[in-house]
Amino acid sequence: MNPKRSISLGATLALGLSSLFSITVRAQYEGATAPPEALRAGFESISSQQCEEWLNILAGPGFEGRGTGQEGYVKAASWVSGKLAEFGLKPMGDAGTYFQMLPMSRMHVDAVQSKITGPDGFTLGFEKSVGLDRFIEQPEFAGKVVFLQMSGEGAKLADDVILEDRFVILVADDKAAGAIAPRLSRKRAAVVLRVVESEPTSTSQQQRPDGRQRGNGIGGSIRKDAAKAILAAVGGSEEWLTVPEENATDVHSTEVELKVELRIRKEPIAVPNVLAWQEGSDPALRDEYIVIGAHLDHLGVRGAEYFPGADDNGSGSTAILSIAKAVAANPTKPKRSILFMWFAAEEIGLVGSAHYVNNPILPLEKMICMLNVDMVGRNEEKQNELASENERSLHLVGSQKGDQSLHAMILEANKSINFEFEFDEEGVFGRSDQINFFKKGTSVAFLFGGFHPDYHRTSDTPSKINYAKIASAAKLYFLACHMAAEHGPFPAPKEEPPVTK
Repeated sequence: MNPKRSISLGATLALGLSSLFSITVRAQYEGATAPPEALRAGFESISSQQCEEWLNILAGPGFEGRGTGQEGYVKAASWVSGKLAEFGLKPMGDAGTYFQMLPMSRMHVDAVQSKITGPDGFTLGFEKSVGLDRFIEQPEFAGKVVFLQMSGEGAKLADDVILEDRFVILVADDKAAGAIAPRLSRKRAAVVLRVVESEPTSTSQQQRPDGRQRGNGIGGSIRKDAAKAILAAVGGSEEWLTVPEENATDVHSTEVELKVELRIRKEPIAVPNVLAWQEGSDPALRDEYIVIGAHLDHLGVRGAEYFPGADDNGSGSTAILSIAKAVAANPTKPKRSILFMWFAAEEIGLVGSAHYVNNPILPLEKMICMLNVDMVGRNEEKQNELASENERSLHLVGSQKGDQSLHAMILEANKSINFEFEFDEEGVFGRSDQINFFKKGTSVAFLFGGFHPDYHRTSDTPSKINYAKIASAAKLYFLACHMAAEHGPFPAPKEEPPVTK
């Protein structure tokens, strides 16, 4: 037997992934060393060409931005599961599938039964008169009526204007309505309805697995003739329904209370996490496992546009898929098992990963670490930092929280990639899925390419992606997961997680 072949995988990795072998493999970046011979087949199966092919599908028009609760996301999850079946990875979702379904619902306003009521028998139905684009599951909202007139981006809302628990009729131009929206939210009005000329309609809202929804109160629009009916009910002046001069604000408070009686119908929606399993090769260790994850969702269709989400997080989803294929194809399997996860609903509050850690398919105490990938397809671009300066840079986030052994392991794996790691983005630690595993006492690491001008815009397209960077990130974690499988459990982090914003 060739003595090089007789070296165990553990001994090979312990020697620091150095170039111990006569076979030379192409370096990822200048100065990189060869990966272990036992991992070479899987390592070399990861290519920028394959990443480009897959990402153009994930961020293409067929999946329409993979919005949570939208058809495009379901299509993307089904496509990923098809690839996993092709690789021969075991499904780890519900009822023998690759899907762990989140118990989410979509809520619709029943315009026929919903209405606004007030004193002296005042009643105004929603149908063709009121449309809501923000609401929560609560049957009634009541408050004293306030007419708020605003115009221009420079319109101000004084600190002493009380809108909490009020029923606000907003008369504003587009500039003022956009500029004032955050301030109105902080003022905690019970109802905010903007006066419009057209016939308004309500948009559906999603309800999370825990029943919570984002925001408070309700908001939307009201047709001008319906607003006139409210004006008459409170005894106001018709001038209250005119947009004031540029950058002006007028507030008209009344003592008349109106009530919204909201009727909602709910329907379940398909929102799955996608899970696949590579069983470890050591029968004594295979019940312990590494989680490698990325969120699959993005912003989806909004109005007449869709948000491709090529970098966020088509890039991470593609990287994890590349790792899954490499692990399945490599003749030498990791001693401990690997759970691959594509999370749903990250963009609406890290919902998919939170659901998993609160409803784990496998015991959390058997998880030795969690490796997350979110946005690794672009070169960071800041006001004073060109994208061309970050061709091979990557942020390594969270790996230094608590015990340093996971961090050291990733640095060792990086010798075969030679990324120029940066450690100045710890502020984003609470903004991706690894935070939910960290809160459960799991050591985590998060690969992040950095922000760029196309973040959360329709311009985040496949044409702007650095595919070599995605492939390199995948190769890094392919090595890291094998090293983690050799290492075994990492000490639980002791540092308190940061407060998310």
